[in-house]
Amino acid sequence: MIGPEPILPAMTDAVVVGVLYPPEWYRDQDGFAREVASLDAIDGVSVVVESYVEPHELRSARGKPDAGALADKAPALTNAQRAAFGQIDVALAIDLPFEVHTVAPNLRWVQAVGAGTGQLQSSGLADAGIRLTAAVGTSAVSMAEFVLARVLEDLKRLRELEAAQARHHWEPLYGRQLAGRTIGLIGLGAINRAVAVRSRPLGLRVLATRRSAVPGSTDPDVDELYPASELKTMLGQCDIVVAAVPETPETVRLMDEAAFAAMPAGSFFCNVGRGSAVDEPALIAALRDGHLRAAALDVASVAPNLYLSPHCSTSPDALFANLHVLFRDNLERFREGRPLLNEVDLTRGY
Repeated sequence: MIGPEPILPAMTDAVVVGVLYPPEWYRDQDGFAREVASLDAIDGVSVVVESYVEPHELRSARGKPDAGALADKAPALTNAQRAAFGQIDVALAIDLPFEVHTVAPNLRWVQAVGAGTGQLQSSGLADAGIRLTAAVGTSAVSMAEFVLARVLEDLKRLRELEAAQARHHWEPLYGRQLAGRTIGLIGLGAINRAVAVRSRPLGLRVLATRRSAVPGSTDPDVDELYPASELKTMLGQCDIVVAAVPETPETVRLMDEAAFAAMPAGSFFCNVGRGSAVDEPALIAALRDGHLRAAALDVASVAPNLYLSPHCSTSPDALFANLHVLFRDNLERFREGRPLLNEVDLTRGY
């Protein structure tokens, strides 16, 4: 995911930082004010706070090919937004206008709020020479906790116990033990690495695939590491499978009918990455015929034995605090001409 890391001359001029995500997303008004004040207190840095947010549907669509055709659906800029964009050198943002360089001529670097950056890339960053960094890792811990909570919810039959309690039905409903099972991680980025390091203390055997792995590769956080080409070999050994991969041409519908068939009967699937990684009709079929015991998706769909959540596996109170830690580190690097953390290779899209 990490792109080229050019060494640039140190910046001696003042830097104007635009905080473009809504302050209420921080979930702590005083905490947000402290973060802004801490940035503003850095010598040579000034901060402009002015939200720019697009509808969720547009944001999702802008991550797809041919997003330029959607330009007429973007919200018109207010005078305050135009004034802010006209000043900033750096942006901390979830959304940007199409052809952003036309309204932000001084913009040189964008720090994304999230790990996914497709909607920002459609703003013409590459053509304008504007650098982009992703917020990789800022949500990893909370998302890993969410994954394991879903796994335990299923194994320990927590929903059934709650339903039985509501009916005043007191017959025992015994769950199953987690320890001794095998968990397979599709992708070994920040999220699944956090899942891995929390799985071993629970007694799980941990397998993983990684795009850069070759036969014989190892990793200290997993028991066995497989190249992406050996996905089905890994799947065939897993009681639990967790997908957390970026959206690339190689990952679209990665979990298809053949992949679900490769998983053992009665296994559990969880996706906290991109919805495009899952062929949803194939997943629904695997659930309906009982091949999969259950699945948990942090995206929207309809199927039996499916635990749904509306893309909320992270914890905003931790995400934005972690985001600002990353941003302050990257801001220092940017001003000193050092490599940026999590820089996106705009020629590859991740």
